[in-house]
Amino acid sequence: MKMNIDISVIIPAFNAADSIGVLLHTLLGETTLRTEIIVVDDGSTDETWTVLSAITDERLILIRQGNQGVYAARNTALAVHRGEWVVFLDADDHVAADFLQKRLRAAREAQTDVVLFNARHTDSAGHLGHSVHRRQPYGQTLTGQQWIRLCVSRREWPHYLWLQIIRSAYIREHGLRFQEGKSHKDILWTIRLAAADGRFYFSDRQDYLWVNNPTSITHRPDYYDIRAASYSDVIGDILALSIQTQYRAVRRALVRHALVESRHFLGLYRRRVSDRQAVRAHFRARIAFRHLIGGVSNLSDVFFLFKLARNIYLPAVSSV
Repeated sequence: MKMNIDISVIIPAFNAADSIGVLLHTLLGETTLRTEIIVVDDGSTDETWTVLSAITDERLILIRQGNQGVYAARNTALAVHRGEWVVFLDADDHVAADFLQKRLRAAREAQTDVVLFNARHTDSAGHLGHSVHRRQPYGQTLTGQQWIRLCVSRREWPHYLWLQIIRSAYIREHGLRFQEGKSHKDILWTIRLAAADGRFYFSDRQDYLWVNNPTSITHRPDYYDIRAASYSDVIGDILALSIQTQYRAVRRALVRHALVESRHFLGLYRRRVSDRQAVRAHFRARIAFRHLIGGVSNLSDVFFLFKLARNIYLPAVSSV
């Protein structure tokens, strides 16, 4: 008889030889539930595959592919997963010994499609900081589109994948996949997850530590231009979603959120980007200024749009 699997844990790994073993030891130590842990080695050039291959446990599913990026790796795992619920983790994560058991219990008690948890910031020395989010509707159940409107009104959008446990049937019903690319595609995943309008429950249980890693690829000087271009793509895609008929009820909220992400883009552009001309051109090619105007909800937004126009759109006019 085929055994039902409670949770599929999906972990992309790239050059993670120093960390992946610790995470897998913790996850495989949970023996009171039925799990499959799918690790996709995304073209590692270190000893990641050697570390993975040395672990003999039938619950561990290993996939090796050429380097395609973290989102493509997650799609590879989604295509073969069999669990009732899905959890996404990163290869350098640290979780508690009963992490999966408690998430599964909360998900089943909530009887929703998605449960969103909380987390704490910490540093490499283990000093705890503030919680990742503080303005969510804890203890409540909302539809996904209600949640989009709430996040936009409260200016807090916790899109991080490791906060989520998702019913597998919901992912399949709505054909959810990650848009492949270098950075920030978790924003689009979470928007699409919510826009499909399932039932979401919100827990303030802080079951994950978000370690600030100054050596992360996202902090590399040669990666800032890639991040800025990815922001442009994300903002353009949010605006494209906003005009689709099935999302009419959250159209204004999506445009407002696109404006928020534009603030993040501009901050990165002004402080970190090297090739400003190329990044500026990509933003203009993806996003028409007029499409952001519908997201204005206060005077601060007006001032921001003037700043965005001066930095991104007007240089193109002056160079003609």
